[in-house]
Amino acid sequence: MKGSFLFGAWVVAQVLAECSRGAAWTELGPKPISTGPYSGRVSAVAADPVDPNRFFAAGASGGVWRTLDGGVTWTPLTDQLPTAAIGALAMDPNNSDVLYAGSGEANYANHSLYGLGLYKSTDGGDTWQVLGVDTFGGRTFSRIVVSHSDSQGVYAAIGNAGGFPAKTAAKNHPRRDDPVGVYRSLDGGNTWTQLTNGLPSVAATDLIMDPANANILYAAIGHIFGHAQNGVYKSIDTGDSWSLLGGGLPSGMGRHSLAIAPADSMRLYALITLPCDSVGGGGATLDLYRSDNAGLTWSPTGPGSMQATYGWYLSAVVVHPTDPETLLIGGLTVLRSTDGGGFYQNVTPPHVDIHALEYAADGTLICGND
Repeated sequence: MKGSFLFGAWVVAQVLAECSRGAAWTELGPKPISTGPYSGRVSAVAADPVDPNRFFAAGASGGVWRTLDGGVTWTPLTDQLPTAAIGALAMDPNNSDVLYAGSGEANYANHSLYGLGLYKSTDGGDTWQVLGVDTFGGRTFSRIVVSHSDSQGVYAAIGNAGGFPAKTAAKNHPRRDDPVGVYRSLDGGNTWTQLTNGLPSVAATDLIMDPANANILYAAIGHIFGHAQNGVYKSIDTGDSWSLLGGGLPSGMGRHSLAIAPADSMRLYALITLPCDSVGGGGATLDLYRSDNAGLTWSPTGPGSMQATYGWYLSAVVVHPTDPETLLIGGLTVLRSTDGGGFYQNVTPPHVDIHALEYAADGTLICGND
């Protein structure tokens, strides 16, 4: 793991989802950094909801890439933009040609570099606007969510640039200490407001929207060193107000990652790590928690420490598009459960250190790693 951690070689791999014969992975690219045009590790993936061969991968230091043939060939799209450090990708669910890329990688290592704003494309990635430079400069994007009921509604989970000691990766950017947390735009990303009614200004490490009701959102506040206000928060009014969820969830822990079942919006999963220490150790998996009632109560599922001591750096969850019982969690390894967290199977691809998990339109699983 250390070689990939230091040098950032990466692949995107795929497996036919929930294949009964086990996980058969195929390396897709773009390329490891020693062989030509490079991306650095994968930090995010966005898949077209209709075309299974069209998806986008973001590199932690290599910008946004597009494939139109299921990963056989790749095109870099953002080489001319202010920074190639990307932390989050999102596609408008109402128009797959509208893309957002949040610059600044929210994986909290010394090499998880700060961002210089939000990139938006309305033509499938061919051209881009740079938005929110003053709002987001010097910080990082962990997630972008576009409302499925109103494409003008866009949400962003924002954190500080990483490092040990804290904020080393911010490189003394003048906005490195500006506010973090959850932001909302009502005009397609042109202007932004920080959401603070019930939400703290603490690093937001994930953000999801109810697939059946765009008024409902869940935010993960997960400062990696631990914070009294860390936890999972819920809004039922498009982000106007928020409440901290309890019902069995712990408080004061480290990084949080979230997933909601596309086929059953009552089913939620929260992957929570222990707080890390000042040199990056200690961030082991606390547990994966499951809710069957939209966050009212939660139960631990006991996957074990699949993130080693790097839970602050490696944390991803995804739920199968049609089966709420089937989920995958990524850390140092990838574990799959087909019974809602009762039993886990190791389905790690050829390369470890998992940063992104996403399903393509045909049920193919896309995995982005170092």
